[in-house]
Amino acid sequence: MKRFLSIAAVLLAFTCCMLLALNIWIGKDVKSNIQLAELQYPGSAEDALIAFLHDSAQSPSDKTHIAVWTLGRINSEKALPELHKLYRNDPEGTSCSGHHDQQICQYEIHKAIRAIEKRQLFSHQRFNR
Repeated sequence: MKRFLSIAAVLLAFTCCMLLALNIWIGKDVKSNIQLAELQYPGSAEDALIAFLHDSAQSPSDKTHIAVWTLGRINSEKALPELHKLYRNDPEGTSCSGHHDQQICQYEIHKAIRAIEKRQLFSHQRFNR
């Protein structure tokens, strides 16, 4: 029984460390994406990311991976109406599968909307200025 408890404690500690490391890594990506957007567009982090999302000079893939993903991570309620405008009720992303160079990923928009609406647990709101 002691051995089982020891193994369980080690596994729990390892899992906690991995979750913490993942949260830190995601936080760095969020910060990097915000800085990239803020270099190109004025305003707050949200404003810059929304402008990035609407800029026709940005590729759909970059809009997905930089703007949509980051807006979801920071739980940007300000971006919610903009994301809803782009969303075509395709939670699986079947309409954009294989076409991410031509259109923003519907699956990622769905995840971002869901994260914002549910105020997801491991959000990075501290970057939302």
